[in-house]
Amino acid sequence: MPQKRQNDFAVAVGLLGLGFTCMLAVSMIGCSLMTMAAVWTTDEVTTDLLMIINDVGIYGLGLPVLLAIGHFLPNSAPFPLRPVRALRPVTFARTAAVGYAGCMVANLVSLLLLAAIRALAGLQPNNNLNGMVETMSPWASLILISLVPAVAEELVFRGYLYRKLIRFGQLPYILISAFFFGSFHSNLDQFLYAFVLGCWLGYLVCRTGSVVYGMLIHLFINFFSSCVLTSAGDGAVANALLGLGILALVGWGLVQFWDFHRRMFVRPATGLPEHPVRAALLNPGMLLWIVAFLVMCVISLLG
Repeated sequence: MPQKRQNDFAVAVGLLGLGFTCMLAVSMIGCSLMTMAAVWTTDEVTTDLLMIINDVGIYGLGLPVLLAIGHFLPNSAPFPLRPVRALRPVTFARTAAVGYAGCMVANLVSLLLLAAIRALAGLQPNNNLNGMVETMSPWASLILISLVPAVAEELVFRGYLYRKLIRFGQLPYILISAFFFGSFHSNLDQFLYAFVLGCWLGYLVCRTGSVVYGMLIHLFINFFSSCVLTSAGDGAVANALLGLGILALVGWGLVQFWDFHRRMFVRPATGLPEHPVRAALLNPGMLLWIVAFLVMCVISLLG
C-alpha cells in the first residue's frame, strides 16, 4: 500500500508537470508562429496585438494540451465554482488586503534579491513587462492584463488543479498549485509573489469551496498593478498619495493576516508517501518542468 500511494502521488504530480511543460512549449511555438504571421501581414505589430497573440497561444493552444494530458488523472472533487461557505463583504475585503499585502512584501523581497544577483553578475534590470504595459491601450490593458489572466489562471491553477490534487490533502494542493502558478510566469521577478498569492488563493478555495473570490482578488491586484500604477504619471503629489495608500493597504493586510492566522487550518494530508517532497519533485514530469522553468529564468535574466 505505501508503494502504491507513492506511485499515485508521484504520477499525479509528474503528469501535471509534463502537462504544464507541453502547454508552455506549445504556447511558445504558437505565439512565435502567430507573431511572424502578424509581422508579414500587417504594417505595425502593436503591443495590444502581441498580448492578444500571447493569450491565444496560452489559453487557446497550450491549455488544451494540459487538459488532454491531465485527462489521465481522476477528478477527485467537483469543480470549485459555487461557494460552499460564502464570505461576508467585510471578510472578503480583509482577505483581499491580505493577498495584496503578501504580493507586495514578496515582490519587495524579490526585487532586493534580484537586484543583488544582477549587480553581482553585471546584468541590467529587465523592464520589458512594465514597458509593454505602458504602451498598451487602456481597454487592452484592462482586458488582456487584468481580466483574462485573473479568470483563466484561477480556473486552471486553483480550479482544475483542485480537482486533480485535493485527494492528497489540502496542504499538498495549496503548495503544488502555488508552485505551478509561480513557475508558469517563467521568470524570477514574478515567481515569489505569484507563489505567495497562489498559496493564499488556494487556501481560500479550501475554506470557501470556490475560485470566485480568488478571481476577484486576482483581478483587483492585476488591475491595480497594470492600470492604476502605470497611469499614475510623474506628478509628485499624486505619487506620494498613491504610495501612502499602498502602505496603508499593505499594513492593514498584514494586520488582518495576523488576525486570520490564529484561526487558519488545513485538513491533514491523506494518501501521501513517506517522503512527499521527494515524490513531488523527483519524478520525470516535474523535473522536466523545473528544467523548463530554470531555462526560462536564465533567458529572462539575460534578456
